Amino acid sequence: MAKRSAPPAAQGNDTAGVAGKSVIINGGTTGIGLATAKLLATYGARVLLFGRERECVDEAVEQASAAGGEVYGVVADVTRQREVIRVFQEADKRFGKNLDILINNAAAIGDGVTDGDYDGWRKMLDTNVLGYLQCAREALDRMRPRKDGHLVMVGSMSADLREAQNDVYVATKAAIQALCGALRKNVNELGIRVTLIEPGAVDTPMQRKSASDKARRVRAMEMIEPDDIAECIRFALSQPKRVDIVSMQVRPLKQLI
Repeated sequence: MAKRSAPPAAQGNDTAGVAGKSVIINGGTTGIGLATAKLLATYGARVLLFGRERECVDEAVEQASAAGGEVYGVVADVTRQREVIRVFQEADKRFGKNLDILINNAAAIGDGVTDGDYDGWRKMLDTNVLGYLQCAREALDRMRPRKDGHLVMVGSMSADLREAQNDVYVATKAAIQALCGALRKNVNELGIRVTLIEPGAVDTPMQRKSASDKARRVRAMEMIEPDDIAECIRFALSQPKRVDIVSMQVRPLKQLI
């Protein structure tokens, strides 16, 4: 368990409407998850992030807590039910079962039907679908008694683009798109919001390109930064309770989809 206190000067900034809110982020050590942890911490959120590697968790906590807020880190694998349960039990200790926000963000990509294998497909399904389901269930168990909370699901525009080379990954993101539509009908009447964020190409470790190529694509406006998606998540979380941001698709200007 890693934890660092926020610099006092960063506390209490309530302009984003997330100050003091308790947040769990899976896949929180890199890319969109880390950018979101840092941004929400800047506005005084209480963040618990988790990922599989101790060194990455510690580094993420260091970066996010330097931005502000109260930041914790747990080493856990989103594909393992017992470890997910342990994460939420740790959050109960820190937040007193008053979980406000879950950001489902962890993702895996791999080979498709014609060139992949069962183990690779299972890793994508376990991470991109079953991990989301287990985290959502744990979060809802805590939100339903209070009739309040917000689930943010980070999907992908691949669900609509359906690129041939990523057919299994596409299937997992289409599943999340459908899940959000159905789950929202179950929990909105309880006062719980569900937001789907679907990015296009983002400069994250998941992109199987060199660092120089990704930098070139960002400059060419063919790829966006994780911070761009973090800002979209912050916007969705900052709306008054009467407003539910159903979905948001965000692509680079010159990624023609």
